Parts: sequence; C-alpha cells; structure tokens
Amino acid sequence: MDLYCTRPGCPAPLNRVDIDEEQLRSIDQIHCRACQMPLILAGAYVPVKPLGRGGFGATFLAIDRYLPNMEPCVVKHFRPEGMNAEEVAMARRLFAREATVLQKVGNDHDAIPDLYAYFPLTVPKISYPQETQEHFYLVQEYIDGEDLEHELQRLGPFDETKIIELLKALLPILQFVHGRNIIHRDIKPANIMRHRQGKIYLLDFGAVRDLFATSKWTTVGTTGYAAPEQYHGGEVYPSTDLYGLGVTCLRLLTGLPPEDLYDAYMGTWQWRDKVHLSPHLTQILDRMVRLVVQERFTSAAEVLEQLQQLPRRVQLPPSSKPLRPPSAPLQPTPIVPVTRPLPMPQARPTLEVVLGQIFLIAAVMGLWVMAAVVKLGAPVGLSLLFGLLLGGWVWFWGRTWLQVPWLAGLWVMNFILLAWFVPGGWLRLGVGSLILALVILGIVTLTQWLRQALR
Repeated sequence: MDLYCTRPGCPAPLNRVDIDEEQLRSIDQIHCRACQMPLILAGAYVPVKPLGRGGFGATFLAIDRYLPNMEPCVVKHFRPEGMNAEEVAMARRLFAREATVLQKVGNDHDAIPDLYAYFPLTVPKISYPQETQEHFYLVQEYIDGEDLEHELQRLGPFDETKIIELLKALLPILQFVHGRNIIHRDIKPANIMRHRQGKIYLLDFGAVRDLFATSKWTTVGTTGYAAPEQYHGGEVYPSTDLYGLGVTCLRLLTGLPPEDLYDAYMGTWQWRDKVHLSPHLTQILDRMVRLVVQERFTSAAEVLEQLQQLPRRVQLPPSSKPLRPPSAPLQPTPIVPVTRPLPMPQARPTLEVVLGQIFLIAAVMGLWVMAAVVKLGAPVGLSLLFGLLLGGWVWFWGRTWLQVPWLAGLWVMNFILLAWFVPGGWLRLGVGSLILALVILGIVTLTQWLRQALR
C-alpha cells in the first residue's frame, strides 16, 4: 500500500508499506521513513497521493480507515514554510475561515463539499528536531471528477450551450452562498468541479468573506478573475462573485487567459470578436464583467431571471460545435445577426487623483529642469521645454498605473539624488520644482475651467 507524507520538504514522501486493510485499521501509527512525519492523521485519515498545491497549502487524496469501505476524502494541509509571521497568521485565518464556512454551508448544500474534520498537528521540525512546528489540516468530501480548467485543456473551448448549462448550475449555488451572507471571492475554472456524472460543484472556500465582517481584510483572490473592488482591498458584494463567474465564462468560451482578453489601456474586455454568441447572452456576460459595481447584476437571481428569457433551444452559430450530436438533423433557420453592445464605461480616477498625478509629475520634472539650469547653466526656456516634453511623455504612457503615493516617493528619491549632484542647491531645487508644479497645475485647472465655461 502506498502512503504519502504531507510534510513540506520531505526528501522521499512516497512510502510503500507492506500492510493490508485490516492491519491498517488496527495499527496505532505509521511514520514516514524519511522524516518521521505521522502518516495517519487524527488517527483516521491516511493520505495516499498528492492532488495539487496552492499558495498556502497542498491537497492530498486520502482514505478514512474507519469507514467500512475506506471511503476517499480530501486532506488540505496548510504549509507555513517560507512565510513571515504576518503571512502565517493571515494564511492560518484563511484556513480556519474555510473550515468554518464549509461547516456552515457544506452540510446544507449538495453542491458544496462537506467538512469532515479540522485539526492541528504539532511535530518536530525536519532540520531542527529539538524545535516543533504546528501544521493545520482540513478534511472534506472528495468529488470524483475534473475541474473546468483541466476540462478546458482536454476538450477545448466551451460553446454557448455548455456556458448556459454552467450558469444555470452555478448561479443557484452562489444564490445559496450569498443568502448566508458569504462572498466566495475566488470564482475561477479551477475552483469549479464537474463530477463524473455531470453535477457541478463549487470548491475552495479559503478566500471567502462574511458580509458582516468588521475586521481589516487582506486582498486575496486570483489575478484576472478578481473584481476591481476586491483587487484594491475594498468592500465586496454578491456582484463581486458574479464578476469572477463572468470572467470564468470568457475564459471557457475563448480558451484564452483573462490577461489576454482585458485591455488595460482602454479599461475594457475585448472578447466579443473571438466567439459567436446570441445577442442576449452576450449582453448578460458583458454586464457581469462591468468594472463599476453599480453597473453589474446585483444578485445571482437577477442573472438567472435574464437566462430564463433565452430561447429554450439555443440556435448556435455555424462556427460553434454542439455539446453532443443531435439525434435528428436540424431544420435550417435564419441566423440572427450578432449585435455588438456598446463598450463598457472605463473606470476613471477621481479629479483629485488626476490633479495629484499632474502636480507630482510636474514636480519631478521640475527637479531636473532646476538642476539643468543651476548645475549645467542651460537656458531656462530650453530646460522648460525639455521638462514639459518629458513630463508629457510620462503622463501619456504612465497615467493608468502611476499612483500618487508612488509618485511622491519618486519625487523624494529624485530630490535626494539631485541635491547630492548640486551641492548647496537643495533649497532652490525643492522650492523651484514645487513652484513649477503649482504653475503647471494652475494652468491645467484654468484650462479645464475655461473649457467647461465655454461649452
């Protein structure tokens, strides 16, 4: 029998043990030959092979030796290696939260894995046996199937029929979860499992948040699938999960990762020219992935209501492949032309942020203008022209990612560098650059006021 060690860094985790099921049920404990880690966890759960590894832990297929048929289960192990104390504390909270949520919702919904156990295990360190280390384990129901990310790799992009089936299966699960005041926050293909018999399951509740939580939150989730408000550490809503589900649908329809579909420069999703869908479903998906929270659907029930308005039998465009061949040939029907919805509104920074960016970029450029005038004796007009051209170039190419705190730090770094380069001129550098920045900010503000007044 093959048993698998769960300790991170074990030199030989696979242990081949000459033991039968009856002996496995009666033996007290078995230890890893390479690192002496216990192989029977909590007296019952025996990992037999690894399933995957994530940011905070690893997942193993295990058996419960006390069940009559030694039924399979999933053991999730929190791995603290390589983390500082703050990261360990956060990961431990996430792990405990997942256990709490699974206990709260898993036993009440048949499409969410049940929680079997959650426990710590203290063992000696592998390199320093005189010191101990605490490991945390979570045991949950095993779903015999394949996640949608692997299904996509194996079968290729989904068609419209499969996407509608997925939405109709997953939205009631989200409706149930949101009804318990819980936001999943990590909806993506890898966290959606299809059972061998076709049933859809929602997995991995390690990133959930209670809507009524008041403690400070740390941003978690998966880049590309996380909504803007979640990515920036703000409040999350049921529509945050709908955004992740919408991006998941785009990934499954196109076969492309989110970063290849999102145009960061324009602030829009560019996907409609890569697939052929009915106009109504296109509009549903577009609204699910809107950047502004208020422009999305507010609830899973609202999306389901829109899906009910789709034709009972979807007429697929010629380039799409049906999930299974029809039993009888379809009668030719005219194809409804696909209409392209208007582009999504771009999420724009506030006026105060824009003015702050202009001021700090001008201040940084002002430092170099003053240095050129004071140290190199360059003509004032030529130095100003060079500074304005350089500042305009930085603004044009960097306005979508240059944040105000980052620009403030950039000004301080440039001031320190140029103050060393121009001995005794630090006061002129600092005051001159700030005055120049205020002048440019005043010109910009006055120009904007005049434009609005003349409209």
